Amino acid sequence: MSDYKGKMPVRGDGDYNLLTNEEPSSQGLIASDRDAAIGVATMNKRPTATAGDEDKIALDVSVSDGDGNSINLDNPLPVYISDSPEAEILDYDKAVDTAKDGGFTNHDYVTASEFRGLNVECNSGGLASFELQVETGVAAGTYNTIMRKHNSVAQPSVIFANRFPQAIASGITIRVVKTNLDNQATDMDSSINGKEV
Repeated sequence: MSDYKGKMPVRGDGDYNLLTNEEPSSQGLIASDRDAAIGVATMNKRPTATAGDEDKIALDVSVSDGDGNSINLDNPLPVYISDSPEAEILDYDKAVDTAKDGGFTNHDYVTASEFRGLNVECNSGGLASFELQVETGVAAGTYNTIMRKHNSVAQPSVIFANRFPQAIASGITIRVVKTNLDNQATDMDSSINGKEV
């Protein structure tokens, strides 16, 4: 069998009807009825579509359960919680005996892939300030300050709990500047937490 103008063989898959298909080599998506013996006779469900954006065709779809019943308020779709497929990052740094009266140390983490949900926790046995910074570009060496916080004797830990709302690109340095404001050298701890996609 050949196609409309006798130029090429006709492929046997899809829907072929010489009376309704003026170009038999063109194919359409055809779905079959649920049947124990699926074959040409059961292939009679033609999905619809509309023109989408960016030269794409948007195929109309609906979600049903295994019996073909629509998903709705009376027949909800079950959802189960599972672990995130993203890599959990917990990067810990301990600066030992940071110099007194303004001595500081940097805790740097360079992202290995796109980093999301930045969260930082810091702690010092004495008075300290902590500044969270994000590099302006890959290996730029310049940083934007996100937030600066101070601890106290009553509250030695600080948390940057407002997760950074935007994704941080791969190769960008996340920096925590830990400054000792106490009158003696002290240890200063920090952890950088988030997800890498």
